Amino acid sequence: MRVPAVGLGVLLLALGACSSDGSDGSGSGSGSGDAKTTVAQFLPHTEAVRFKTIDAPEFEKAVNASCPECGVILQNAEGDAGNEQRQMDAAIGQGVDAMVVDPVDGQALAGVVNNARQKGIPVISYDALIQDVPLDYYVSFDNVVVGQQIATSLVDQMKALGTTDKCLVVIKGDAKDNNASVFWSGSEPVIQDAGLDICFETNTPAWSAENAQREMDQAITKIGKDNIGGVYSMNDSMAAGIVASLKGAGVDLSQVPVTGQDGDTAAIQRILVGEQYMTVWKDTFALAKEAAKVALQLANKEDPAGEQSVDNGSGDDIPATLLPPVVVTKDNIADTVIKSGFIKVADLCTGPYADACAEAGIQ
Repeated sequence: MRVPAVGLGVLLLALGACSSDGSDGSGSGSGSGDAKTTVAQFLPHTEAVRFKTIDAPEFEKAVNASCPECGVILQNAEGDAGNEQRQMDAAIGQGVDAMVVDPVDGQALAGVVNNARQKGIPVISYDALIQDVPLDYYVSFDNVVVGQQIATSLVDQMKALGTTDKCLVVIKGDAKDNNASVFWSGSEPVIQDAGLDICFETNTPAWSAENAQREMDQAITKIGKDNIGGVYSMNDSMAAGIVASLKGAGVDLSQVPVTGQDGDTAAIQRILVGEQYMTVWKDTFALAKEAAKVALQLANKEDPAGEQSVDNGSGDDIPATLLPPVVVTKDNIADTVIKSGFIKVADLCTGPYADACAEAGIQ
């Protein structure tokens, strides 16, 4: 199956115990100088909590489970594209055997990726797609479908509430992240077909809650809080800032659905109490495990069996594994993120959320 280009949401190399080279950024890992095989993961930022709580540790866990003697390098660029390139250059200098990269800027890595591959180091694009350069593999979710799911859920809820005649606020992710474009390529046709009026539209630097809150404040000032019928938020961390802005303005959130993506614990709590309407859950445990499997295969000169392919503008078809995303609303929390073990009940149903959990049958 061939799908449009998707942007890597950068998994950055974590330089582990073997990374005493003074490279920039936060890193950790279980690498060692005498490891037979060393794989490296590079993540883009920590604005989304999943990168430090799931993607990095689960990648390392999966590598160690399959290859206890292997080294693992973990690195996070903290939102700095230049930092990510330096981290990757350092790993290339160390002679790693495979690199898993979620780019800060999918357009900025052609040089370092070419350098790695010329030295025989395979490069796997992770979560977001690195652009305009040949790659060895891509591991992500079907991000066009993610965009379709966000928009479809929002349109359906606005129809149910009778607010499709009001303004839609669209707050997208960082314009430097190709994933933002891919999500929107799935969302925009749905919104256009529904005839919704986009009165405010912007991209959010670093996907941060703080920036999204400021943007939502601007939208309220421009449109007026009573004229907003729904808010399209491209992920959960931005939704947190958007919800804070709406609450601060005295908006009735039961009448203004806010979307999200990732399915983190805080977002599910907001959904439970009616502050956020939905999220698209992407099982990043499964994603990290798949990336570790592919990295070890390529490090050992094996060919992963990619059942799909993507076009990243390089002229090559990039073999890919694209995992399915899942829409989560209050009605199916128990059957999705809880049943799968992605979120623990003890973490979700704390303090002010205990009663909401009980009402939703989550115990």
